[in-house]
Amino acid sequence: MRIIAILFFFLPYFAASLPQEAKVNQRKVDREHHRKEKAAKKEYQDAIKMHEKNQSKETRAMMKKSKKENKKNTPMNMPGGKKCK
Repeated sequence: MRIIAILFFFLPYFAASLPQEAKVNQRKVDREHHRKEKAAKKEYQDAIKMHEKNQSKETRAMMKKSKKENKKNTPMNMPGGKKCK
């Protein structure tokens, strides 16, 4: 009977610590996910640069021109995530 009373008394303390551990674990997962995304983005950019270096001078010039045109013709993102027209 005493054991049940002691467990009942300490149960709120154990329950309160669980959400904190979940937040810490979620933060670790988010940090790891962000790190992997950053590494993947860097690898992608390196692959694009390598591809551009393997092209002829005329092709590189054409790719550079089309990249500039794409940036100019692409609408900017609005703060709400909607594209402006």
